[in-house]
Amino acid sequence: MPLARLQSAHVLSTTPAAGAILTNAGTRTTGGMENVGTATSETFTMTEVMTCVDTYSVPINDPSKPPYAPPNVSPYDGTEIGSVPLISLTNISLPTPWTVPATSKSESLSGLGAAPNNTGAGTYDIFPNVKITIGSAVDVGSAGIGVATTTATITGPIVELDDWVVPWTPSDAPPFFDGSDFGLARSSGYGNTQKGGPGIFYITFTLEFSLSEFGTPTSPAGTPPMDWGGTPISLDFKIGVINNYDNDRERYMTAYTNAYKSLTKVPELSEWQT
Repeated sequence: MPLARLQSAHVLSTTPAAGAILTNAGTRTTGGMENVGTATSETFTMTEVMTCVDTYSVPINDPSKPPYAPPNVSPYDGTEIGSVPLISLTNISLPTPWTVPATSKSESLSGLGAAPNNTGAGTYDIFPNVKITIGSAVDVGSAGIGVATTTATITGPIVELDDWVVPWTPSDAPPFFDGSDFGLARSSGYGNTQKGGPGIFYITFTLEFSLSEFGTPTSPAGTPPMDWGGTPISLDFKIGVINNYDNDRERYMTAYTNAYKSLTKVPELSEWQT
């Protein structure tokens, strides 16, 4: 496989140029809303164009003479190609800690998988069912001058936060016996700004943009690629999840029933909010 050769002639750039809260397609631009039950109609689809770009210029020394004929010696022989721009998902995090309005206690949230730290194209989970797909590099160049681009897209249905965020799952945090935490705890409490919740739930992730697949002007065929030698660009992005209030009552009642259906007596008053 041919390799790019002159690292100093390859310039890395990205779009977006800075980290940002990503925009959702459709009417809910600030984020994706939780689905009800097993539905998948509520989605997040990124509208931004996300690319890692290698702009390179290693023109031929003397266009009047053929490649490889002096003075057209490597790498100034008009055959330079683009490197492979790389987008790597290196970190994913939840908004933690937060203070629960119902208890005034701080909760540390978890439930995400590890970032893949990928070194190539593919589809990778950011959070349940929402994935980033990183395409293969496309190099458009001629006579040693061109642009190589890797593009990423993000899309997927939004899963109810209480199904995967710990300690919000029904098994981790059953409702209070007296029901006083309804709308004040878990995802519904987080989204309830009128009762002290932060509002939109943001998942933050880091993408590292870099260039790869370099050789040297004298590298023989079959030589393994070498490091780019430049400085990667790391940017933080956020995806918002909007609480679906249409689902809160149903989920709360189901969790309440499951938590207390086996009781044989009414708990002590001191236990009603534990």
